[in-house]
Amino acid sequence: MSVPESNGSASWQENRPRFAGVGPDDFPVLHRNGAFPVQQDRWERLVSQVRIPAPVERVWSALTDPEQVARWLAVCRGSWATSDGEAILDFGDGEFFLCRTTGRREPDGGTGRLTYLWRWVGVGPATQVTWEIASVGDGRGTEVTVIEESFNPPSDWRSWNGMGWPGILDQLADYLRTGTAWRWPWRRMGPYVQVELPGSTFEVWSMLTAVSASQYWLSRTSGSLAEGETVGIILGDASGVATLAVHRHLEAYQQFPSYLPRLEFNLRRAGWPGELAGHLWIEPAGLGRSLLQVFHSGWEIFGSGTPPLAERRILTGFWVGAMGRAHQLCGEAFGSRPSGGQPPLDAPAPAGAPNGAQRVDAGPHGWSR
Repeated sequence: MSVPESNGSASWQENRPRFAGVGPDDFPVLHRNGAFPVQQDRWERLVSQVRIPAPVERVWSALTDPEQVARWLAVCRGSWATSDGEAILDFGDGEFFLCRTTGRREPDGGTGRLTYLWRWVGVGPATQVTWEIASVGDGRGTEVTVIEESFNPPSDWRSWNGMGWPGILDQLADYLRTGTAWRWPWRRMGPYVQVELPGSTFEVWSMLTAVSASQYWLSRTSGSLAEGETVGIILGDASGVATLAVHRHLEAYQQFPSYLPRLEFNLRRAGWPGELAGHLWIEPAGLGRSLLQVFHSGWEIFGSGTPPLAERRILTGFWVGAMGRAHQLCGEAFGSRPSGGQPPLDAPAPAGAPNGAQRVDAGPHGWSR
């Protein structure tokens, strides 16, 4: 019996079905469409209002005269309420607003307007404040409306600032009615410092909490920011040192509902009768940008005697400087990204994506990388 000669190829290779359109380009798999976010922003507005039994000219004077503003809001330093002028609204305990007047319309026909930008302690995100006054009640009263607008503010901005404005309007109204100074002497909460940083939240947090980075931006002398650790920090060349004890460090994805990282600590310093509570946290500020924030509480440890204004000013100055150094580090690592701008270093935009696109990992909070 003769055997057919082999041509060197297996019959199953010769006879296999030849389907058309089975390649990845012809019949794509799911979830590989290259979808990516381009912009993730929010705009918020707060509007508060009060009617004051005083003529519009009197109210305008209380809004724009620095000596009067110091009696119901804050001490004015610089060119307050002058076109393109810059001033500081100083609360006297280390915290202040840096302001730039962008619009001023003298009362004319019973209405006036004052508009300015301000930054908390000079480094926070800028928001716009507009005061509108209108004569009511045959000129015997004035309706005062204050509007604050913010772009990608902190998540609790609406509650913090929203609750604050009615109180400020009441202080203005009570000052005009009685002539009494209603500004608080000093606050038992704070300082609160915030700064907007290039880089998405997880990558910024991971970098800033590393020992190598904290040695620079936090002026660390020893220890780490791991839970249960103690960190020595230098408050300033002439301000001495303090000890930061970390009692909780939540990493990304560890806690519902935000899954964002944060750190809780106590701060102690030689000569203090106790410890201040501290919170350091981060959240998105649009796509590819983050908002780093720190807050203290517990100044009641100093009792009801002389307020520790010098210590409070030192601590505020330290955190303002630390936020500036953090911004420098993030600028070098991630670039000065506009919102929705350059992608993270570890997540390049897909080929062919439009300028400004950013790839973000899928997941319940992929946006918060």
